[in-house]
Amino acid sequence: MLEPNEKARFDSLVSGLREDDPVFSRRIDRLAKPKRNRYLALAVLLWTAAPICIVFGGWTGLLLAAVGVAYGVHLMSKRASVTSEAVWPPQRRRPGVAN
Repeated sequence: MLEPNEKARFDSLVSGLREDDPVFSRRIDRLAKPKRNRYLALAVLLWTAAPICIVFGGWTGLLLAAVGVAYGVHLMSKRASVTSEAVWPPQRRRPGVAN
């Protein structure tokens, strides 16, 4: 936890860096954005591989297919719920707690 004066100094350094090097700033901002298309592509790949695993893998393939389908569903739900929140979200104040 930073002291208020340290936080102000840190914020001024960050804003100065963003002004001095906009290319670096864009790259950092791009890191914070979700990889929605990758999630979709991986989910489709997993769902496509599931029937192949079942046909050629027997009961082990059935187990792998179930895990793959479940992870694909997880990726799609993650894709739908991703927000554009920053990598380092600001500290939220809790009621009744002094800074």
